[in-house]
Amino acid sequence: MKTNRIILLTHEYPPERGGAGAYCKEIAESAHQQKINIEVWAPCGSENNSTFHVKEMEWKGSQSWLSSVLLILSLRSFLFKKTEALTLHIAELGACRAFIRLGWLLPKNIQKIITLHGSELISFTRNPLERILFRKLLISSTKIHVLSKFNQDQCMKFCKQSVDKIRLIPGAPSSMVLNNQSPQIILPDTKVLQIVCVGRIHPRKGQLQLLQALQLIPLELQNNIRVVFAGPINQTSYQKKLNGVALGMRAEITFTGELSDKDLSELYQKSTIFALTPTLTKKSVEGFGFVYLEASAFGLPIIATKVGGVEDAVRHGETGLLSNPSDAEELKNNIVTLIENPSLRKKLGTHGITWAKRHTWETVAHKLYREN
Repeated sequence: MKTNRIILLTHEYPPERGGAGAYCKEIAESAHQQKINIEVWAPCGSENNSTFHVKEMEWKGSQSWLSSVLLILSLRSFLFKKTEALTLHIAELGACRAFIRLGWLLPKNIQKIITLHGSELISFTRNPLERILFRKLLISSTKIHVLSKFNQDQCMKFCKQSVDKIRLIPGAPSSMVLNNQSPQIILPDTKVLQIVCVGRIHPRKGQLQLLQALQLIPLELQNNIRVVFAGPINQTSYQKKLNGVALGMRAEITFTGELSDKDLSELYQKSTIFALTPTLTKKSVEGFGFVYLEASAFGLPIIATKVGGVEDAVRHGETGLLSNPSDAEELKNNIVTLIENPSLRKKLGTHGITWAKRHTWETVAHKLYREN
């Protein structure tokens, strides 16, 4: 099937790590490799890529009114000069917000693909006016890409008119991290199990709940674990709270900040267990979780919570252990189970590798851009 020229619009893009930014880069690279005609419009300071065209916009990406106005006016000027068939891929929350606010300024006949990562279905349905405009945007779209069954169900409930447009296509592990695997890695002391948690330091990611559950495990086990938190600090007050809990623990707790793909790859290779335990919030949700597949690809058993689309990325009892987000005791028990059971860790990790290989960005790009 021949596709129109696709322009992927995003206000989030590498070098900053994040689910939406990684999604945009991965799907664009895979589309280009499949000879799909794609161009990326990304914020000022984005990472350049020589394999396909990235147009750096003259402003930093955000959800602000200024970013929305600048994006829509730039698009308006561009679109009214073009005669070729185009498809706009509104690929993340910032770009989506710009279309909700000012999309009426653009030509009506432009085809649109919208990706919903999860939080859009919370953020854009709280305000009555925004709720109406968001529904209109979904109805006017050609396709709506959702990454999890959770997002699919939420979208169908919110906008029944868009049911036939929804495409459930899960994400995949980061090729940027996987490609940096080292063939020779120095493994840590096997007497000390290393638990790694990858994600921005933010209440929604549940680092506090993870530390509180770790506090509950027997002291003799705490003495034999190292916990590494890798990710940018979004809220300093939250970081201080985490530091306070960490000081009262026997386990060694480390916060690395944001890591390069190479350093993150090495961290995965040196770790024993992956843990990321998102919580329920009023303003956002874990819509999928690319890092779970990323960790599974390295053979790590997963500790996670049943929040949003996490259950699409982690299979309970097969690639990891899931707990209720409000049940610290259950989370603690799952952690203890993996610490004390190396055979289970190996089983879950082995299944995780197979599970991760079933998810590729090539498949995502092909299904989204080439299939009806």
